[in-house]
Amino acid sequence: MNFLKIAVKILNVFYGKKQALFDINLNIFENEVTSLIGPSGCGKSTLIKCFNRMNDLIDICKYKGEVLIDGKT
Repeated sequence: MNFLKIAVKILNVFYGKKQALFDINLNIFENEVTSLIGPSGCGKSTLIKCFNRMNDLIDICKYKGEVLIDGKT
C-alpha cells in the first residue's frame, strides 16, 4: 500500500494581485512517479515552489490553502 506523501488542498497562489494558481487539489503517493505537464506559464514551477517553500522567499507571493508533506504543514 502506498502512503500519501504530499497533499495539496484548495491551493490558490498570488503574486501581488495576480492569481497564479486556482483551487489546486492534488495527492502524490510515495513510490509512484508523478509528472507535472503543461504549457509555459501554466503554474508548474509555482506549484513545485510551494512544495519546497521557495515561494516564502518572494515578498509579494501569498497563498491560501494547504500543502501537507507527510501530513504536516
